[in-house]
Amino acid sequence: MISLHQKDDLRDLRPRFQATVIFVALAFLALAGRLCQLQVLEADHYDRRAERNFMDKVDVEAPRGRIYDVNGHPLATNRSSYTLYITGWARFELDPDGGVVSTPEGKRRPMGDTTRDTILSLIDFIDEADRDKFLALLEELRADEARGRYAQIARRNLSWEEYARIESRLEVLDPWVEIRESSRRFYPEGVLTAFVTGQMGNVSARTLDGSPHLGYRLGDRVGQTGIERQWENYLRGRLGERWRVVDARRREVADPPAWAVDSLPPARDPIPGQDIYLTLDLDLQTVAYEAVSDKLAGAVVAMDVNTGRVLATASVPSVDPNRYEQPIPSAEWKAWSESPLKPFIDKTVQEHFFPGSTYKVVSALVALGDPEFDPDEEIECEGYVKFGKRKFRDTHVHGPMNLEQALVHSCNAYFYELAIRNTLSLERVEPVARALGLGDRTGLGINGEVKGTIPTEEFEAREGTYQGGVRLNSAIGQGNVKATVMQVAVLYAAVANGGYVLTPYLVDRIETNDEKLVFSSEAQRRNETPVLDASDRARIHAGLVGVVNSEDGTAYSQRLDNIVVAGKTGTAQVGREYRNDTEVEIDGWDETQDHAWFAAYAPADDPQIVVVALVVHGGTGADAAAPIVMRVIEHYLGDTSSETELRPRGYGVPPPLPGQQDETLARVGKEGTP
Repeated sequence: MISLHQKDDLRDLRPRFQATVIFVALAFLALAGRLCQLQVLEADHYDRRAERNFMDKVDVEAPRGRIYDVNGHPLATNRSSYTLYITGWARFELDPDGGVVSTPEGKRRPMGDTTRDTILSLIDFIDEADRDKFLALLEELRADEARGRYAQIARRNLSWEEYARIESRLEVLDPWVEIRESSRRFYPEGVLTAFVTGQMGNVSARTLDGSPHLGYRLGDRVGQTGIERQWENYLRGRLGERWRVVDARRREVADPPAWAVDSLPPARDPIPGQDIYLTLDLDLQTVAYEAVSDKLAGAVVAMDVNTGRVLATASVPSVDPNRYEQPIPSAEWKAWSESPLKPFIDKTVQEHFFPGSTYKVVSALVALGDPEFDPDEEIECEGYVKFGKRKFRDTHVHGPMNLEQALVHSCNAYFYELAIRNTLSLERVEPVARALGLGDRTGLGINGEVKGTIPTEEFEAREGTYQGGVRLNSAIGQGNVKATVMQVAVLYAAVANGGYVLTPYLVDRIETNDEKLVFSSEAQRRNETPVLDASDRARIHAGLVGVVNSEDGTAYSQRLDNIVVAGKTGTAQVGREYRNDTEVEIDGWDETQDHAWFAAYAPADDPQIVVVALVVHGGTGADAAAPIVMRVIEHYLGDTSSETELRPRGYGVPPPLPGQQDETLARVGKEGTP
C-alpha cells in the first residue's frame, strides 16, 4: 500500500520537465519559423495567390487581317459576334433544385450532368451530328481537369435567340458558362472569290498538340484553304489580354473597389492581323465568274503576260465561304462530298486534265527544234493515221497541212505523223514541256496545287502503259499528258511574251493595320533568257492568230470585232479516271462528253493578258470554252473602236506601206466587212 503522504523524488521529475520544456520550445520555434516563412520569405508568393482570388485574365482577340482586291474592294472582313466559353472544372455545382452550391474550399469538381444537360438545352443544333460534336467537347472538358479548368471556346457566332436564352440562365450557369463579344469572318463576295480567299475552320487537335509554340487555343479559327491558309501567319494577329475584378463565383464585379482595380496587372492590347491586297481585279473577276458560272463545272484564269499577276481566277461549282462560319448539316456536307461536280476542288490548280489540242503549241515547238524538220512541208491528212494495227483518227479530212495550217485547223493527223517519224518522241517533248512550265507546280502556292504529268518512256514503262502509240496520243495532249488550267496559262503567257516562263502570284502587297508596307510582290521569271527562239515563236504566233481570225480557224466563229486575239482551242477526250461511278444524277451532266479548252492572249500584236478556260465535260473548245475567254478579254481590253467604229486588220493582211492608206481600218457600215 502506497502512503498518501509519500513525497516524489524531485530527481525523478526533473528529466520529464526538461523534455517537456524542450518540446514546447521546439514547437514554438517551428511555428515562429513557419510564420516567418509565410509572412516574410514567401509574402510575395501568397500575395499573388490572394490576388488571384479576385483577379481574372481575359484573352482579347486580335482583329484578323482583311483581304482586298487590287483596288481596295473588301473580299474578307470581320463582323461582330458572340462566342460561348465553357469551363469544365469549377468550385461550384448545381444542386438538384437548380441552385448553385459551393464545393469544399480549394477543390474543383467537374461539371455535373444536370449542368451539361441545361447547357445543351439552350443551343440550337442543326442536326444530331452537330449536337454530338458539341457534347463531345463538353465531355472532353469534363474529363480533362488541366484543360477544363480554363474557359474554352465551345461555340462561335451565337444567334440572338441562343444569346438571350443563355444570358437569362447565367445566374445558375455562371461558374461554367460565359459569353464574350468576338468577331467572325465575313466574305462580301461569297462564291465569287471562294477559292481565292479560302475559308476558315476550327484549329485541329494535331496543330494544338504538335505546335504549342503557335499559341492557338481550343476552338480558335484558322485558315483552311486559299489566301486564308497560305498567309495565316500574317492574317491572324496576336492575342491581347485584360484583367478584371471578380467575386468568389468568378463573376466580374460591376463596381470594384479602387484598391482592387489598382492591383490588376496592366492590360496588353492585341496586335491586329495585317491586311493583304491581291492582284485580282474584282470587276474582271466578276465577269470571269459569271462567264463560267453557267457551266456545271469549269474554270477560268486571267493573267498578265509580262508579270504573272493573276487578274482573275474562278472555279465552279464552289461553296460560299460564309457557310463555314456556321455548322453545316451533315446531309448537305455529304451531298457536296459525293457530288461528281467536286465543289471542294479548285479546278484551276487542284485538278489536272488532258490539255488536248492546247498542247499542240508544245509539240510544234519541239518539232521546230529539230534541224531536220521542215515547217513548210505539207503532210496529207486523210482523217486518220494508221500505226501498227490501230487507226488514230482525226475529226475530219483536212487535206495537205503544213505546221501553221495544222495549228489553225487543229489537225491531229499532222502531229500523229510527226510522232511516227519520232520528231515528237517522248524524250524530245519532255524537256521542252518542262521548260515551258508544264509537269511541275507553277508556284502560285494555294489550294494544294498539283504538278500535272509530262510522260517519258521511263514513266510509261513504270506505269505499264508504254506502247508505240503512246507518243501519238501525247503529241496531241492526250495519253498521260496532264496539266492544270494555271499551267496552261503560264505556257501561253510564255508564248505571248517571247519565251519567259513566269511564276504567277496573287498577293500584290501586305500592309499593317496602320498602312505600313510589310511585303510587296515582284514579277518572277523562271528563266533569265527566253526559252523560245524568236523565229519559232513567230511561226507559232502566226498559227494561233489564224485559229481565231482565219475563216478556217477552229475559233473563227468566236472572234472579236475590235480586238485581234491569238489562241488555241482544245477538245480533250475523257479517260476512265474522270468518269464517276456515283449514282448521283445531275441534269445536263454527261461524263462521256469531252473536256472543252480555249487558251488565248491579246492583243495579238502587243499581248497584255492571257486567258484560259476549261469546261469539264463541256464538249468542243470553240463552242463551250472560247466564249468565256473572249468575254474576259473584251472586258479587260475594252471596246477599242467605240468611237471610230474601226475593225482590226484581217488575218494574213500585211500592214500598209509608208504613205499608203490602211484600207482594212476603213470605216465599216452596219453590214460591212474588213
